[in-house]
Amino acid sequence: MRKQKKGCDVPDATILRLPLYLEKLKLLQAIGVEDVSSRQLAESLDIKASQLRHDFHYFGGFSRPGRPYQVAKLVPALEKIIGIAEPVHSIIVGAGHLGQALANYQNLDVQGFPIKGIFDVNPKLIGLDFRGAVVQDMDEMEAVIDKEAVKIAILTVPAVHAQAVTDRLVAAGIVGIFNFAPMDLKVPANVAVRNERMAVGIMSLSFKVKCILQNSEEKEEAEDL
Repeated sequence: MRKQKKGCDVPDATILRLPLYLEKLKLLQAIGVEDVSSRQLAESLDIKASQLRHDFHYFGGFSRPGRPYQVAKLVPALEKIIGIAEPVHSIIVGAGHLGQALANYQNLDVQGFPIKGIFDVNPKLIGLDFRGAVVQDMDEMEAVIDKEAVKIAILTVPAVHAQAVTDRLVAAGIVGIFNFAPMDLKVPANVAVRNERMAVGIMSLSFKVKCILQNSEEKEEAEDL
């Protein structure tokens, strides 16, 4: 197996598919599946087998041509590539409704992102406990980042405060920000940002719903002629 490219020069689309492959493989592993072909794995995710093999080619291919993938070996290999072979300590900044929902989301721990701190400026929220993680004052944030070697921050603060908080996170050593604030953050080149725009997502869904309904109406009108 070839080593992963040191430059990590992998297309974003491939990076987004890697967790899908891992999730499906873990499900197969849980029901006792030992080997899976590229065609079977690809079909289970509704993509082409050639696309899956092309994605895996960036990291060595994982099997010989014509041979199935060994699930027990592929799962840890993908975990290592994604960067979750060891837990990635994370924090949540913003303990409002969204921050609380994320703090209660057990899969963050299961998927390898244990929450080591939750922070807010609202004194009414400080002291609340979410699965063992207590909301702390923002003044404690940098110390926790340093003590727990935190690398990822989940940002759920209002847009008006997002950049100022981001600047503090970057200065404290955060390397990745999962941004739920509805604005683009300015960060240095050595910091990664993933924007999760729920409004954009639901509007995109609305467009697809509109098209489905429109096509259905047109089909009914054609049948009535």
